Amino acid sequence: MRRRTPPSRPAPARERSVLRALAAREHELIEFARELVAAPSPNPPGDERMVADRTRAEMDRLGYAAVRTVALDPARPNVVGEAFSRAAGRTLMFNGHIDTKPTGDLSEWSPGPYDPVIRDGRLSGLGSADMKGAVAAMVHAGAALIETGAPPGTLRVVLTADEEAGSRYGARFLAGRPEVAADAVLVGEATGMQTSWAYVAVASRGISCFLVSVRGTQMHSSLSDQVPSINASVKLAQVLSRMASEFAPTFPVSGLVPGRPTVNLGVTMSGGMFYGIYPGHAEFGMDVRTVPGMTLAGLSADVTAFLDQLRREDPELDVTADPVPDLEWLPPSSINPAHPLVAAVQGAARDVLGRRVPAGTMPAFTDGTYWHLAGSACIPAFGPGTLLVAHRPNESVAVSEIVEASRIYALTALRYLGSDEVIPKSPRSGRPRARPPAEP
Repeated sequence: MRRRTPPSRPAPARERSVLRALAAREHELIEFARELVAAPSPNPPGDERMVADRTRAEMDRLGYAAVRTVALDPARPNVVGEAFSRAAGRTLMFNGHIDTKPTGDLSEWSPGPYDPVIRDGRLSGLGSADMKGAVAAMVHAGAALIETGAPPGTLRVVLTADEEAGSRYGARFLAGRPEVAADAVLVGEATGMQTSWAYVAVASRGISCFLVSVRGTQMHSSLSDQVPSINASVKLAQVLSRMASEFAPTFPVSGLVPGRPTVNLGVTMSGGMFYGIYPGHAEFGMDVRTVPGMTLAGLSADVTAFLDQLRREDPELDVTADPVPDLEWLPPSSINPAHPLVAAVQGAARDVLGRRVPAGTMPAFTDGTYWHLAGSACIPAFGPGTLLVAHRPNESVAVSEIVEASRIYALTALRYLGSDEVIPKSPRSGRPRARPPAEP
């Protein structure tokens, strides 16, 4: 077993008190995580009321102030509460989403998706890693600070709806509202890969979706060898094959923000109508996971230029690529790696885990983008669990990682809110926006 690096310094008395408070309530923390998993919140169709009710009750029990729901739709509640709030000092937000993906094929689950069994040190169930374990850890981290004495500033916990289907009822609705404004935000999305706690995300990739369509000759299929005709499905397959082997969008290379875009072709696909009908239309969907510095205009130009080249090579090809409404551009986000919140998170993780956790890029889109565009410095992901088990049957998270998360989050709040370190200027300029724009 690899020896862990010891903490770089003795923990101050206040930090020791917070860690003792968390240790005394570890059983309560894990039971709360189990209860969240047992409360269904699949999205679609989307209804977070059961989870919201349970989180509100727990926050009330643990001494949070001003616990409330804020909702665009009564069935899609967001839960907001202050662990503590002082007029002077910074405001830090802990953010997690309380919806999950749908269950999928129930026969593939063992135990069931809403049966939060702990087996071999792992909590099983839908949302355990993405991200109800982190939500439980954030709520209990705030409670430990309430119990042991709050640092300067404000710690706000914001638990959002609808992250799994575009955030219309969640972070997109809340971002920019004065009552949830924060200097900095930590989103607790899972950042494990093959190992737990693989990186602190200083960036997250965005997503941009297109529908690629080909037109052909719709007619009686018995005539395909008798008259000139174009098979839309065959042409589409050729376009798909060429894009898979040759299409690569341009992107800026940054030494501060690691990562590159990913092109996912054929995420949706359809073609033809029925037997006996020669296919006159076929289409596939593609999503591009974008990195900071890319724009919708630049990506669209790359797609157009590639298809233009295919048309020049094949005059019979009638192909278009159109942005998908509401999914045409969900931008990436980033935080200055020198920001005090990053230092606080990395220091807390080092002291809890006994090793350094490097900066990295979250491969997925997170609600961090909306807080970033609303003017907050935001770490878009750092949490227990791994994406490798998310969005699939038999999701699980190590119980030890939920416990570690509560400690890391509590120490992060103490160090960030208690620090007088100067905040570096953001790479973005201008005043915070009340609502995220279509394109940054």
